[in-house]
Amino acid sequence: MKIPDIRYREINLNGSSYERALLKRLRYTSLAKLIAWMAMGRRTEAIFILGSEIIQPRGLLGQAKDAIDSSVRELKQILEILAEAENHPVLFHCTSGKDRTGLVAFMLLLILDIPLDAISADYQASESELLTEKETRIQELRVMGLSADFADCSPNWVVDVHKHIIETYGSVPGYLDCIGFDESLRSKMKSNLLKNMTAKP
Repeated sequence: MKIPDIRYREINLNGSSYERALLKRLRYTSLAKLIAWMAMGRRTEAIFILGSEIIQPRGLLGQAKDAIDSSVRELKQILEILAEAENHPVLFHCTSGKDRTGLVAFMLLLILDIPLDAISADYQASESELLTEKETRIQELRVMGLSADFADCSPNWVVDVHKHIIETYGSVPGYLDCIGFDESLRSKMKSNLLKNMTAKP
């Protein structure tokens, strides 16, 4: 159900580019099984193969790294929406509200030059807000071949994802340039999102 008079943009950060990156990591025998399950309409069994053999061993950090490295088109689209004042206010979300949503919020706050410790505290605050649905989420994760820790917010997640960006792309601006979200777009985002914070009390 969609609320009238609200503009929706449906962008899946774990879309086709992300899926292809994961499929490339599968052994040929597992890939054949996955394709067979999908052909039979058994999507749950196919997802379990991908979850248990690829996503689970790589953990939450690996999941974020894969999205950063492969979901560049989707991430750029999201950041472009957030940069435009005419789109504000903006609500962005995913299933749990901490992984894909957390990655977008992480990149947004990095662009705004928010300190890493503040970003980390913001990310970890999500865990207590998700407690009421944690058990249900854990059951869903197990069906996908994932362990209960995928329902948590790792205290090292922000620092480790930032480290991956620095080691792989040289800097946060270097990564953003790589995906096409250049300095002019970053300046626009800062101007539009920080203008109300510069007013005197």
